[in-house]
Amino acid sequence: MPDPFSARPGLATLTAVHDTLVDLAQHVALRGRPLRTGTVAELARPVLAVDPAMPVGRLEVIFRPADVACVVVHDAAAPGRVGIVTRAGITAALTGRLGYGRAVLERRPTDSITDWSPLVVRPETPVSEVATLAMDRPAEHRYDDVLLGGGTWRSASTADLMRSLVGTLADRSTHDALTGLPTRSTAWHSLTRRCRLVAHGGTRVALLLLDVRGMAGVNARFGQEAGDAVLVELAGRLAAAVPRGCEAGRVDGDRFVVLATLPPMDDVQAAASVEALRHDVLDRLAAPSGPVPPGAWPAVDVATVWSVAGAADPDELVREAEHRLALARTA
Repeated sequence: MPDPFSARPGLATLTAVHDTLVDLAQHVALRGRPLRTGTVAELARPVLAVDPAMPVGRLEVIFRPADVACVVVHDAAAPGRVGIVTRAGITAALTGRLGYGRAVLERRPTDSITDWSPLVVRPETPVSEVATLAMDRPAEHRYDDVLLGGGTWRSASTADLMRSLVGTLADRSTHDALTGLPTRSTAWHSLTRRCRLVAHGGTRVALLLLDVRGMAGVNARFGQEAGDAVLVELAGRLAAAVPRGCEAGRVDGDRFVVLATLPPMDDVQAAASVEALRHDVLDRLAAPSGPVPPGAWPAVDVATVWSVAGAADPDELVREAEHRLALARTA
């Protein structure tokens, strides 16, 4: 079986690219909201509807709370006529070109500062589609909030749409689509970082390389869906088996990895700790459950390797794990 870490780009390039993706995902994360979103409704919040005849002076009072980003203008006298006033829009109007906007507009109706051609979408519209529509708007309205129709009016900010979209792309770049585990490049990046840190404090890096036997036979006998179910079940079990501070990843079609950093200890203690982790992982993967047919559950080979205290080379750890795994399969 080919080396899951072979044919990779240079270590410096891989680490730099991955760091950029991780930093981007962290930067765009929405506090209190999931990073990954599917529909625009997941980003929406209630928005107040006002009458177009309301004086602008009263509308200004509505915008005093900092959390009011926009209002929807719903003209009951003209069914289907819907507009929006954003915080940026009312601020620009009240300021005016010469600073007299408030004096001129205070008694005028809200209708006079309303954008009557807002972007209105259905709540179930995918975030990616709404973000594309938002970016296609004229420059002066490109970053206005988007309105959601339905039983009650809601709005979603374009900034939130773009954060969610970019965050989803970043997440997909670092996690396997089928199992949800970190990808090969992500696992490699994490291993490299762990190895860099062992120089401080005498810690060690441990690596468990797992090879699932006979996946081609499972796919041939039970079908591709059953094979995918096996891999998903294995990934879930593996993620649940690793202690806090350890990481599991999918490094190839039927290969997984577990990474751990051991505290300062002697060689005998390190060997015992890694062996205990190996046994715990194998125990969790021993028998099938859920939708997996009993006859489809495969055996798993595991190779373990750990660094010396205070020094670790990721390439050497992977090569040694591959060597030990090959020996385990021929034993």
